[in-house]
Amino acid sequence: MIKKLGILTFVVFVVFFLLFFYKGNVANEYSLKLSSPDEIEAVRDSLRAHSVIENTYIFDLVHLIYDVKSVPAGHYKFRKSMTSLDILRKLKYGRQDPIRWTISTATFVEELAGKAAEKLEMDSQDFMTVLYDSMQLVQRGYSKENALALFLPNTYEIYWNTSPEDLLTKIHKETEKFWNAERRAKAQKLNLHPAEVYILASLVQKEYTRKDERSKIAGVLINRMKINMPLQVDATCKYATRDFAAKRVNYYHTQYNSPYNTYKIIGLPPGPICMPELSTLDEVLMPEAHDYIYYCADPSLNGYHLFSRSLAEHESIASSYHRKMNELKIQR
Repeated sequence: MIKKLGILTFVVFVVFFLLFFYKGNVANEYSLKLSSPDEIEAVRDSLRAHSVIENTYIFDLVHLIYDVKSVPAGHYKFRKSMTSLDILRKLKYGRQDPIRWTISTATFVEELAGKAAEKLEMDSQDFMTVLYDSMQLVQRGYSKENALALFLPNTYEIYWNTSPEDLLTKIHKETEKFWNAERRAKAQKLNLHPAEVYILASLVQKEYTRKDERSKIAGVLINRMKINMPLQVDATCKYATRDFAAKRVNYYHTQYNSPYNTYKIIGLPPGPICMPELSTLDEVLMPEAHDYIYYCADPSLNGYHLFSRSLAEHESIASSYHRKMNELKIQR
């Protein structure tokens, strides 16, 4: 009898042990975000309210054994495989789940500030204040005008409550990894700093349709820079006037007074006009060597450009292109 009682007690213990510590107790996967530390009771009530805990009695029993008083601020994900003990350990030690933030494109740094505020627990204005801190910018090798060059298309894993300072430090480290010794050497060979390569790449990014033309277009722009010829990139006029929807650049655009209007200034504009792809940056670092000075969209509208060495040849192609646009009644 005693032996049977002992076996029964052991079985009951095993069942309870498995039930408490090994059985998943998450009914619905959920992400909890705490802006500040909170008491475990408040967190438990929130999880219950969102139907996260499958069996609250088991959760409370495990909590009696595994004491947790407060939960640090942060972002916590709960998956169905998690036991009550897993949940409590995660909350007790503040084992946050990182947020994946993908930066793929942007025209202005304000866009990135807005996206950061949507994804993370930070205010967009705080982000901009830290970004534009003059001392920080100078230390990182940037200015207010070219601050966008600090950002590369990338996916970052960061904690939800990361500060703007820590976020920008992480982004800067990743950008420095991209600008390794090999890429810096290529930039130096072009007599350009990395931020200037980024600006040039942003122009190429907006000029190409066919990827296999990027290094060729870069070669034209570099040839123009060598002879102090205005770069005359239509996309910079759209950027200067903020007329991004324009399909044709006209007199208004080319005569608009702006340091970004490359029809009126010599050399690169003070900052990038968009965030270029990483592959575009690499294409610009290896520009095609040729003696073309001009290029114009192919009048057949096949997405390619026709390149010219002389102004007369370029003007002939440009006239054909304009006629085609007029035929299609595309005025702006």
